[in-house]
Amino acid sequence: MSKHSQNDVDCSVCHGEDHKAANDYAVARIPTPETCAQCHEKKLTQFKKGKHALAWAAMKAMPTAHAQPVAMMEGMKGCGACQTCHMGFDHPQWEMYSASKHGVRYLLKQNKTLPESVAAPACQACHMQEGNHEVRTAWGFLAVRLPMPEDKQWTADRATILQGLGVLDPAGNPTGRLEVVKAVDLARLTQEAWQAERDKMIKTCNLCHSVNFAKAELAKGDDMIREVDHLMAEAIRLVAGLYTDGIIPKPANYAYPFPDLLTFHDAATEVEQELFVMFLEHRMRSFQGAFHANPDYALWYGWSEIRRSLKKVETMAAEMRAAHK
Repeated sequence: MSKHSQNDVDCSVCHGEDHKAANDYAVARIPTPETCAQCHEKKLTQFKKGKHALAWAAMKAMPTAHAQPVAMMEGMKGCGACQTCHMGFDHPQWEMYSASKHGVRYLLKQNKTLPESVAAPACQACHMQEGNHEVRTAWGFLAVRLPMPEDKQWTADRATILQGLGVLDPAGNPTGRLEVVKAVDLARLTQEAWQAERDKMIKTCNLCHSVNFAKAELAKGDDMIREVDHLMAEAIRLVAGLYTDGIIPKPANYAYPFPDLLTFHDAATEVEQELFVMFLEHRMRSFQGAFHANPDYALWYGWSEIRRSLKKVETMAAEMRAAHK
């Protein structure tokens, strides 16, 4: 029933002709992106420039990646598992989308409650415009970018977050990790790169909404990033202060007296663990919920929780300082 079958692309085209019986399955080839390029060279070129192709490199760059069980790192996912890749702890896009107006309309269209003619965007409509396999967004996955904003407070807060990510050193100078970010195109590092992706999204929104409406809704996501960045930066500074004052030991593998937000599994103290939950769960859900048109997710699973976490970090830091004295 697939398009492959309709175009005479049978199993052997992708898996080779060596596998002929039940007991010789090991000789069947596993398709690679280059296999797809036999018919889809343009899509492969887009894919290689996009976040999915670079996700492997980005994942490998995580300091804790190599402590993962092999089963979690190798071969569990593919294009057919898109929903299970975009749900859960730090990137619950599926949950946000499916409960948003966009997602509800799409599900109602699927079950025939709404007619085929109604607008009901799926994930691909916004993130793979015209079948583009680059799958980029203006803010990128971690919602940090360059250049710094005109807002002085946001500039200071973003610098602190970049220090927590190990991209800037305590003096604000670029580190070697910035080169990794550049290599895998994990963030937009120029205004032009950011604006190009934002303009592409506005053009997509404009298929159903006015340009002014689209710009206003996307600006709400920008505002949410600014607000949660301030809370996040406060927490990072509190933990960095505990390192600097010798109240908790700075882990030997940390290059700078800043908590390394990418080593979340290895945090030695409760206050550090709370900080990583703030960053990877609550901060992510705040702005992702806003951009996915799900204010309930942005508020209750994001903004509310990050404020509660900040209070925990403040309380723990104060108690640890009192005990240290």
